Amino acid sequence: MPLPISVVENYNQYFASGLYDKRYPQPNPSTFATVVREIGAQGHRVLDVGCGSGRYAEALLERTAATIVACDISREAIDELTIRCSRHVACGRLRPVLGDLSVVAKSVGRDERFDLAIMLFGVLGHIYSRTLRRETLAAIRELLRPGGRIVVTVPNAARRFSSQQAAAQRLVQAGHLETGDILYERTTNQIVVEMYYHLYTLEEFVHDLEQQGFRLIHLGAESFLPESGIVRSALLRGVDRLLAAFVPLRHAYGFLAVAEVPSQADNTARGRAEQDGR
Repeated sequence: MPLPISVVENYNQYFASGLYDKRYPQPNPSTFATVVREIGAQGHRVLDVGCGSGRYAEALLERTAATIVACDISREAIDELTIRCSRHVACGRLRPVLGDLSVVAKSVGRDERFDLAIMLFGVLGHIYSRTLRRETLAAIRELLRPGGRIVVTVPNAARRFSSQQAAAQRLVQAGHLETGDILYERTTNQIVVEMYYHLYTLEEFVHDLEQQGFRLIHLGAESFLPESGIVRSALLRGVDRLLAAFVPLRHAYGFLAVAEVPSQADNTARGRAEQDGR
């Protein structure tokens, strides 16, 4: 059954209003550090899925040697990214793409594969439905080289939108939403933007990555405090680091995974191990 709101229309409103940039003026430092480490280890060719107006892409272009293909379904976001990073577009380090991964796949050569894909701040959870989320992970896997990696974050259902989860049960029972889905609102300048989110359990997150052929390398917290606070306050960032050292992962505000596309050698070794275990 179709989603009862238009994701593209509402994201265009969200970015055009300026609310996104106001709430999240810079990258999450811990997530950004993870991505920078992966670029250093894996290679500089990066795919930014759901790039928005460039919160991560802009910083990565300034602080690493990355070349980035950045895609988003929102024209407002892509237009803002193109303007914001015009000199990187002009020199070829940044290629903004309006559309989903099918558009990206058509724009790259068959032999071009990415070293790293990033899908940050819950972008995966903003994709409806479960089938399409899994297809998206599979499409990213196909765009990565063997041994390439993905850094992906999702919201924790145990920490997010409890009242909206309760309200969504009627729509779940009616078949308009799936288990874990919610609808919520962002308001600015008397504009109400309706949003969709799928909230993950830790088990579902790991299962979906592994089901689509990724091998989990690292599983941690995106943050323990709300990201809108830690990106704007050094004090809250310090508190968040302390929480990360002592609080169990299940209580994180969002989960972060680093996962790898197994190489042919890895698959062969796994096959041999399975045969030996029979």
